[in-house]
Amino acid sequence: MNVDAAPAADRETAVDVRLRELMIAFVGFAIAAIVMTLPLWQHPTRRLPSDLVDTLLNTWIIGWDADRLRHGLVGLWDAPIYYPYRNTLAFSENLLGIAVLVAPVYWITGNPILTYNVALIVSFAIAGVGMYLLATSLTRSRRSGVIAAAFYAFCSFRFIELSHIQFIATGWLPIALYGLHRYFSTGRRGYLGTFGVGCALQALSNSYVAYFMALPIASVALDGLRHERTRRARRLAELAVAAATIVVALAPVGLRYSRVRSDYGHVRRLAELEEGSADVRSYFIGRSSMGVWRWLRAGEPGEAEKDLFPGVVAIVLAAIALGHLRGRRDDVARWVSVYGLIAVAALVLSLGPHVRVWGHLVTTHGPYDWLLRVVPGMNGMRVPARFAIIFFLGLSVLVGFGARLSAIHVPARARSLATAIAVLAILAESCAVPLPVHSYGARGRPADRAVAEWLGGRLPGAVLHLPVRTSSVQELNYQFATLFHSHPIVNGMSGYDSPLQLLFRGRDSVLYDNDRPSAVVRMLRSLGVRYVVINQEDYNVTQLANDEHRLALGLLRSSGQVVREERLLDAYVFELERPIAPPAAEPVVPIDRRELSVSVSEAEDRVAYLTDGNRDTRWIGGQRGTSWIAATLARPANIARVDMRLAERSLFDHPRELEVDAVDAGGATRVLYRATPYSEFVAAFVRDPSYPRITIALPDNQTATLVIRETGQAAGRWWSVHELQLWRRTSR
Repeated sequence: MNVDAAPAADRETAVDVRLRELMIAFVGFAIAAIVMTLPLWQHPTRRLPSDLVDTLLNTWIIGWDADRLRHGLVGLWDAPIYYPYRNTLAFSENLLGIAVLVAPVYWITGNPILTYNVALIVSFAIAGVGMYLLATSLTRSRRSGVIAAAFYAFCSFRFIELSHIQFIATGWLPIALYGLHRYFSTGRRGYLGTFGVGCALQALSNSYVAYFMALPIASVALDGLRHERTRRARRLAELAVAAATIVVALAPVGLRYSRVRSDYGHVRRLAELEEGSADVRSYFIGRSSMGVWRWLRAGEPGEAEKDLFPGVVAIVLAAIALGHLRGRRDDVARWVSVYGLIAVAALVLSLGPHVRVWGHLVTTHGPYDWLLRVVPGMNGMRVPARFAIIFFLGLSVLVGFGARLSAIHVPARARSLATAIAVLAILAESCAVPLPVHSYGARGRPADRAVAEWLGGRLPGAVLHLPVRTSSVQELNYQFATLFHSHPIVNGMSGYDSPLQLLFRGRDSVLYDNDRPSAVVRMLRSLGVRYVVINQEDYNVTQLANDEHRLALGLLRSSGQVVREERLLDAYVFELERPIAPPAAEPVVPIDRRELSVSVSEAEDRVAYLTDGNRDTRWIGGQRGTSWIAATLARPANIARVDMRLAERSLFDHPRELEVDAVDAGGATRVLYRATPYSEFVAAFVRDPSYPRITIALPDNQTATLVIRETGQAAGRWWSVHELQLWRRTSR
């Protein structure tokens, strides 16, 4: 039936939602959110919900954003983790769309825990207000809008994703869609402003939804253009201008992520995408700890983000809305069709590149795979199942229409009661009270707090926390403490690891060479590290049994490069000598490899690989103290530096001790370099972790033959060189 043509007793007239009404709705949804997240708000200044991994990460991000907002966003992207890398905020969500709303809480209290919890409640409330605005506008019923909003704001999906506040903060999308609908219905360009602001804030709150929201936006826009009779070209032009404005506004953020993706190779493997994909079965699985339907089969271990059962109330109301489609062509049928198709398309896309139905593979080239091939950046998102948020958006509108159509059969005096019952039933189905909460100090753990206070008054310089081979939670403890001191840390935890962090975690990492303590500490100083913190309580049982903490203490104390040591609770803090500046650049030119005659101590059949220009071939020597490479020049030259390239597969075949000798035209030998080249190796790795090029700077010389010797010993290790390049000075 046509709602507009219904008798006055059975319908509500078109509604115009006022600001005061939205404010009341916001307060109502905020109160509901506090109740639905109990017991979190019994101690909001020192408790976090869900877990201390992603929740703590997002707490830190919002705190960092708030701090940078106070400073005009200066240095925003160079967050103080993963030193010495740049743009480290873009290793994960930036959450700017959330932080901008709660930054004053952080400025006033200095408490990131309270700031996060306020952000959580605000995000729930905006989700409710956004859907209330959209559903009320489409259904022309406030009661239906309330029911749809209650489902959208508090659907089970949000509590499954509770550790990811970005999936609570999806209220800007329905606000954007409201603006788009109103633009088509009124022609007022001001509503395109609502649409644009909603899109921008949504994209800045959730990078997944920045991609996913293209589906409902395109669907509504295409439907609106299809129904335009006389002004289609004008509408299309105005939409194009609005879209271009949104793109320009978000371009600085998008370009930053694009640069990070290019620089660090942030691409998810197909296996990760498949693991993060839903199954059709996922929409029939509820979480055993949630709602009145706890008798439903719980998701299998590791599939928490795939428990996507929407609840019986939503299914029944959506079915009533879909039942209206039979033979109808009114406005109700129009919007039920549009949002029904949005929900179905989102469900299919949430199944990922390999579509599975009850565990059975249907196709390895699903629609999500099609998008992966054409949409830049989509293969950087790990969990296609999160497309379900768009399914719940479409389902919420269907719920609103189902409620509207059901209300026709309810006596007018009972409709408010029926609305309350429907809302309570929806909340009951997704209720997770008591919510799992974890205590966490507003300034971190006691030892981390003590270290932060000590660092706060020290000279600039980066911090390395040990152990590096530890759990995500421990890395986040160090990361959280950066909110209270001004030093970047080598450690961190985000959407991706840093290459240097992974290198340092390796069993054969240069960081653990206890036989060469001076070289290890010199390497740290060359990176810019001035402080090393040994967190004794963070070593696991195996590490403690191996005395790793004692070995680390001994390495630092015997390096001869420590200027101060402090014991702060269970942490030891070392201040190193000032960082070592890189050598000054000088004009050099490469020596043509055809001018070199190269000989080696062994593996002569591989000598050509040293100068063949192929980074994936290599010469292999030993690390027994006897291997060498000799390069005779066509004519003597002042060699400024020698480059030895490695590859990822031979990363730990770097030299432990190196000597470079110059033999002049008269046969006299001079030692140009004799050291453990850990500083040069790590610097090369930071520049290019896939093909690090170790650069050894040399003093002035006149060399006819350059001899490079590996004089160290490392049992079971090879000395690999993929490419050899000599450079000569031009100014001397």
